[in-house]
Amino acid sequence: MNVLWPCNEYNNQINLICEKLDEAKNLFCIAHPYADGDALGSQLALYHYCKSVGKNCVCLNFDPIPEQISWLKGAELCTDFLPENINFDLAFLMETTEAKRMGDRVSFFEQASHLVHLDHHVDVKGLGHTNILDEKASSTCEILYNILEKTGNPLNKECREALYVGIMTDTGNFRYNNATSRAHEVTAKIISNDISVDDIYKLVYENTSYNRVLMHGITMARTEKLCDGKLFSSWLTQKDFENNNASEVDADGVIRHLSCIKGNEIAILFRELDSNKVKISFRSSGKIDVLNISREFGGGGHTLAAGATIEGNIDEVRHRVLSAASKAINSL
Repeated sequence: MNVLWPCNEYNNQINLICEKLDEAKNLFCIAHPYADGDALGSQLALYHYCKSVGKNCVCLNFDPIPEQISWLKGAELCTDFLPENINFDLAFLMETTEAKRMGDRVSFFEQASHLVHLDHHVDVKGLGHTNILDEKASSTCEILYNILEKTGNPLNKECREALYVGIMTDTGNFRYNNATSRAHEVTAKIISNDISVDDIYKLVYENTSYNRVLMHGITMARTEKLCDGKLFSSWLTQKDFENNNASEVDADGVIRHLSCIKGNEIAILFRELDSNKVKISFRSSGKIDVLNISREFGGGGHTLAAGATIEGNIDEVRHRVLSAASKAINSL
């Protein structure tokens, strides 16, 4: 069951987590594969908080960290294993909608005495002993802030920077509808007087590698206009990445270009992960719930931004998904 801020159940869960956090000496945190700003931001914010109060915290990440958030302090300490000589009292699972998304990484869930699951997506099933699943929150970082604020301990600059990046990126630099009054209230407390939002914006949004530019160029050159200009899509293959010495993270953010095209109702980007697996990103301009489309293919996310990973070759997957999207547009 999801709990929304503010309510008694939400406060009870926060109080319980604060107790566990106070008692714990050794913690680890884990997030979904290919961590974005919110996933990594929540991990590093927890790490810096724990460090400031004398606790040990390990951040588990198994994939390359996107360049635009790799500058966050502590990102270089992320690891893909847990030390065998440590008994972990507490673990945090950040922004993970379902166990199957984690693959064999779910085995890590059992390596702590207590698991806390934090998420802000719709229809998430709690995977922890304690869960805060708040679909009204802008981000997992907003939920984590509510917890850390409740401890009464000061949050250092490194912790607050990580929280800010999570909220900023998940709200599209405060452009999306999830940039609620609560999100702005939390942000106002986070930035204080010692955080340069201008510097952070430049590091996140104006720090593009040449390889990234190439991948964005390929995507835009392939853009298809469908449904009388209401549906735009493009795709990237494994060969595109190989030929341009690019990685998965170099394609991050490219769908924003598709979703900004005049007249667009749905934008879809297909990324070939291997010869029989395709990652799909959906964006809606507001009239169509792309979460419903993503669910047809086992995906999830939000009403205006969703995703899925589908078995099949990229041509077959594109045909199936574009047919479903076209049907949604034609039903308007």
